[in-house]
Amino acid sequence: MGALQAQSRLFCFLLMIFCIINPSSLWAVKKASIIICAETGKVLHENNADAVTPPASLTKMMTLYLTFKALREKRLTFEQKLPVSKRASLAAPCKLWLKPGAVITVRDAILGMVTKSANDASIAVAEKLAKSESQFAALMTQQARRLGMSKTVFKNSHGLPEKQQSITTARDMAILSQRLYKDFPEYFKFFKEPKFAYKGHVHQNHNRLLGKIPGLDGIKTGFINASGFNLAASVVRDNRRIIAVVMGGKSAIARDKEMVKLLEATYSNLRGEKGSSKGKKLTAVHRSQSKPKIIKTKASTKYRDVRHLLNDLDQQTSSLKIKKSSKKGLQKKSKSTLKPVSKKKKKVSKLHTA
Repeated sequence: MGALQAQSRLFCFLLMIFCIINPSSLWAVKKASIIICAETGKVLHENNADAVTPPASLTKMMTLYLTFKALREKRLTFEQKLPVSKRASLAAPCKLWLKPGAVITVRDAILGMVTKSANDASIAVAEKLAKSESQFAALMTQQARRLGMSKTVFKNSHGLPEKQQSITTARDMAILSQRLYKDFPEYFKFFKEPKFAYKGHVHQNHNRLLGKIPGLDGIKTGFINASGFNLAASVVRDNRRIIAVVMGGKSAIARDKEMVKLLEATYSNLRGEKGSSKGKKLTAVHRSQSKPKIIKTKASTKYRDVRHLLNDLDQQTSSLKIKKSSKKGLQKKSKSTLKPVSKKKKKVSKLHTA
């Protein structure tokens, strides 16, 4: 009996160490999506929308919500300079590579979060609006409850993995996206900025669908291993604005492709007055229907209509698969020709990008 208890204690101890070293690995990536009417909140589509998952950098939408609130209440100004702490400077990428002791304006911090998804900028804002980032995270959770986000808990201002992981749902992220649009219409325009120039470097917006999808004007991307690739989007067509959230994509391309299909199917249903797709599958996107629309981006990328964008995403996915299979083939070939070495190189896990 004593030996069994000892083994049990050892197992719990090892599990605790594992959680501390890599807490995100305990999460299984969950695919989820939801689309709501931006004006009324009516659900137009949902799939696994209440599944609990890490928000990744969608967290920054709440950091921005509290930043916009502070601007309106005149607790911050756009040109106000925020000090950069050592802790902020040591944030993992994505970041602006701010140095400790430097300063960044509120406007630049906002643009850095929106486009580059800069973690150092979000910490600088958090430390200005609260005594510490952990206290700011508590304020974020309190604000989430006031907005009706019942299953969201924030542990930091940026969304990177923590010992205690931040959690949310696709539904809660849709609520937050909608409230950013409705509560701060004068600041919502920041989310459609395609790029941000800062100290000689131009940072492109991580939202690859900006300028490629008619009417899409934001709002935020996110990724860590535990969450998969996430995207919250705002689209307006025919004087109808919708908010869409896709969580748990296998890749940025797969996530974008899913988002395009859902958006096109939703507007197709709205034009046909088919109503809500709650509990039902959305009508498939018909690539051969309607007259083509020319879609131009500032990068001179042209799509005759959305079906061409979907075809382009398909080609990118196929290209990635070919590259991966070729890489695996080369690795197998090199292993068979090279002599084994005594020391193995550690494989670094990609925890986050945006």
